[in-house]
Amino acid sequence: MTSLAAGDGEHLADGTGPSTPAGDNLVLDFVRGEAAAYAALAQAIGGRVRHDAETGLSLSDMGSATPFGNTAHLTAPIRDRAATVAALHDFYGGEPGGPYMVFSPWPTPDLRDDGFLAVGHPPLMFRPPGPAVHERAAATIPPTDSFRIERAGNAAQLEDFERVLIEAYPVTELQPHQPRTMLHPDVLESAWQFFVAYDGDRAVATAGAFVTDRITMVELVSARPETRGRGVGAAVTAAATLAAPDLPALLISSDLGRGVYERLGYLPLLRYTLWIGTRA
Repeated sequence: MTSLAAGDGEHLADGTGPSTPAGDNLVLDFVRGEAAAYAALAQAIGGRVRHDAETGLSLSDMGSATPFGNTAHLTAPIRDRAATVAALHDFYGGEPGGPYMVFSPWPTPDLRDDGFLAVGHPPLMFRPPGPAVHERAAATIPPTDSFRIERAGNAAQLEDFERVLIEAYPVTELQPHQPRTMLHPDVLESAWQFFVAYDGDRAVATAGAFVTDRITMVELVSARPETRGRGVGAAVTAAATLAAPDLPALLISSDLGRGVYERLGYLPLLRYTLWIGTRA
């Protein structure tokens, strides 16, 4: 394990090193899971993936116009700023595509002098296992025979998911929507599960779940504007949360959406640090 030298020569594990076992702490389980999740998205679409052992960076690149398709996850705190910046520039620099997003669950140095733009500090939220989340979500949905949630099992349903995500999140860099710009059908063979809410035949909301042996990560949550306030987003998020009912679930929230997740039983753990880098 990564360790800290104590005064008497004893080495104290800090729970962030590459040899830290799964299950040591939820934060490390989450960041490792997120890195694997976005690597799976990139690999399915023919993108690039690299893990930099020296810095702990897990790097994924779809060559996308949106930074949500090009993501770097710090699986350990930054211990060598110059090496971390160099690894980011080496991987993304000179390659086609738009900017990239750097995710860290730990505070980072100020990277603005290295050409990065500060994005913010969204909350990481946790929900313990249990069925109550479904009951809470169901209570918010107006009774209607036209509403349903389906797990995407084919290319057409995955395209519905991608369209809603791009139009409703919104991912403006990828509008108007073109199929397979973020999600390739090959990703259906991975640990991802994609849930689509329909009102009649119209796809109106999304939530994805990436399931590991330890936790479920909820991602890619979106809802069309006309559905907001009706409980539709909460319902589809509940479906993703319970993709593996016996596992705890974690997600990165926005401050705006935090109340929805709290009503589903999520609790704030800490605030992430996000940066955007450019390829120049």
